[in-house]
Amino acid sequence: MRGLALNLLLAVVWALFSGEVSSRELAVGFLVGFLILRLFPHGLGAERYLERSRGLAGFIVFFLRELTAANIHVALIALRRDPQLNPMIVAVPLRVRGDLGLTLLAAAITLMPGTVAMGLSPDRRTLYAHAVGLKTPQAARESIVKVEEELLRFLQPELPAASQGEVPT
Repeated sequence: MRGLALNLLLAVVWALFSGEVSSRELAVGFLVGFLILRLFPHGLGAERYLERSRGLAGFIVFFLRELTAANIHVALIALRRDPQLNPMIVAVPLRVRGDLGLTLLAAAITLMPGTVAMGLSPDRRTLYAHAVGLKTPQAARESIVKVEEELLRFLQPELPAASQGEVPT
């Protein structure tokens, strides 16, 4: 048993030992379980889970920061007397693969004001997006690639050198 499953098991065990199975005790148990996994990652085989957790936390912080900046940028454009929207449709070559990655990328850029994911090419290697408020199509592509890079850190974390030859479970 590895990673998330072990963390959930530790949360349930914590709640059972505390004598109260509630959402509060399960949350505390989840955090205690996570700390246990952080203390003994190699012995419990949780290296990949911890890397993905770190990547997810990093993506959430990045996304909230970019979301705030995009909201301010679009609000400033809307408040101008003569807003220069500069609407454009851009094609962005993708490195992310799989349904989860593509869905998260499309949702993330669509949630940010000023960009909307329009669709994917038939081979699913190019994302088409509508963007406003950016000066050039290259700037629009770069902003989407930046989101994709952060997302890839979460979806495809680097494994520690000792376990790169192992098959992930």
